[in-house]
Order: sequence, then C-alpha cells, then structure tokens
Amino acid sequence: MRSIMKYIIPAVMIFAIIGLGYELLFNPLGFLTRILMMVGFIAVIFLIYRWFMSRRYGTPLFPSQSGPSRAQLKKAKRTSTQRQSPPPPSAGFKSKKVTSVQTKKKPIRSTTKRREAHHLKVIEGKKQKKKSRAFF
Repeated sequence: MRSIMKYIIPAVMIFAIIGLGYELLFNPLGFLTRILMMVGFIAVIFLIYRWFMSRRYGTPLFPSQSGPSRAQLKKAKRTSTQRQSPPPPSAGFKSKKVTSVQTKKKPIRSTTKRREAHHLKVIEGKKQKKKSRAFF
C-alpha cells in the first residue's frame, strides 16, 4: 500500500500544478475568480466558526490581545536569568588576589517555602451514625 502511495501522491501533485498552470495561462480571469471564491468561502466558514465558539463559550468574536507580548516575555526572561556583574574597581584601588575558596559561595536556600493549599474539603455530617458492615 505504501509503495503505491509513493507514486500516486506525486502524480496528483504534478497534475494539479499542470492544471493550475493551464488555467492561469489560458483563462486568467476564471482562475482569479475561482481563487477569490475559495478565499471568500473559507473566510465565511471561519467567521461562522468564530461566532459559534464565541456564543458557546462566552468569549468575544474578535478578542483583543491580553497579557504581555512575545517581545515583552523574551525581555523578561532575558533579564530574569541574567546575573548582575560586580561593579568595576576604581582606578586608584588595587585589589588583592582572591583565592578560589573565597569566590565559591553556597547559594542561600529559602527555608520558608510555602506549600499550596490542598483541594480537600471537610464535609459536615452525622458522625455518630454507625455504618453497615455489609458494604465493607
């Protein structure tokens, strides 16, 4: 089956290209009207789909962009991951050679991490009522 499809798909594509070329050369006005009708038909289907989805989910037909743009997200990511470099030493100040032990510092971990609240709910009810043992 796959070996047959190797030959059928390129053949159909070649015939489509030949047909479009023939239509474009010998009937350009018909070609343009056919293309415009296809674009219009697709636009109408898209608008109907958007209208149906906006009615179903209560969203606007053409929503405006909310939230940050891609450029703003990239800039925020770049600045949040960028480490601040230490200030350059002044010209009159000669710095001593720093050993490797002093440069290595352990990162400070925050000990007060908050956990998210659980989504369990206590249901009030009759606690005194004995349950039937037949169901266990």
